[in-house]
Amino acid sequence: MIALDAMGGDFSPHSNLQGALSAARKGIPVLLFGDAQILEKELTALDQDWRSLGLLIEHTSEEIAMDEEPAAAVRKKTDSSLVRAVRSVKEGRCSAVVSAGSSGALMIASLFILGRREGIERPAIAGILPTAKGVVVGLDLGANTECKPSYLYQFAHLGAEFVREHFHLEHPRVGLLSNGHEDCKGSALTKETFELLKQSTLNFVGNVEPYNIFAGDVDVFVTDGFSGNVLIKTLESVRDLVTLKIVNSDELPSGADNKMLGDIKSSIEKSFKNDDRGGAVLLGVQGRAIVCHGAAHGDDIERALMLAKGL
Repeated sequence: MIALDAMGGDFSPHSNLQGALSAARKGIPVLLFGDAQILEKELTALDQDWRSLGLLIEHTSEEIAMDEEPAAAVRKKTDSSLVRAVRSVKEGRCSAVVSAGSSGALMIASLFILGRREGIERPAIAGILPTAKGVVVGLDLGANTECKPSYLYQFAHLGAEFVREHFHLEHPRVGLLSNGHEDCKGSALTKETFELLKQSTLNFVGNVEPYNIFAGDVDVFVTDGFSGNVLIKTLESVRDLVTLKIVNSDELPSGADNKMLGDIKSSIEKSFKNDDRGGAVLLGVQGRAIVCHGAAHGDDIERALMLAKGL
């Protein structure tokens, strides 16, 4: 059973329920947390036979808004859909939790309720991103905007462990995101982290730039949450720019034809569709939590639930 914070996200509960219905039709049991009256009405409008799909609802009386201070909200709103969903994992009733709500609140709730893994100071958001040769796991993508070298060192171990377990690579290549591949490049944080990783038992290949990451030169890359979040949002923006502004343009670039543009569009869409898991994994806590984009739509939630089921 997967717990879903049905009231979290910009398009809740509609997008969450669309995703839950699609996942349930594929045999994934989902426990929905939120206002039961609202959820039942919306589900019935989407599919009158939703009860036969194995979807269950647990009523909650509170919601955590995106603009609330995460720690205070988690402490105060103990009957919120997000907190109750996380608690169901701690209680063993659900194997994982999925939320498109406040990522900060999900991280704090996971820390408070599930607890940190031993030896981990801060959890990190790990995303599975497409590359020219397959996928790469990147972390932190937004959980910790201020980091110490020890955090990034731990992120590298968490990422390598995740890749070994889920992608069956015995010695994943680990890179450190920097503004140049030379050993001397980077901020003070990057330089100190470089020295730690160089002395580790990991298969550390050194500093990497975004080009190296998306060319498939590494299996894991680590950075602070601020840089990681900017990187992933830049990637999303470039994807949208290419597909919407260039590929779908009525004015063809010089030398291009409809077939060429169609091939480019299909390649882009296939890459992101196949490699987009709908959410990122919160690593470093004693339980499984999936962080979705606040603007997640139904198909994003469906993929996130499938990712949670496969962990």
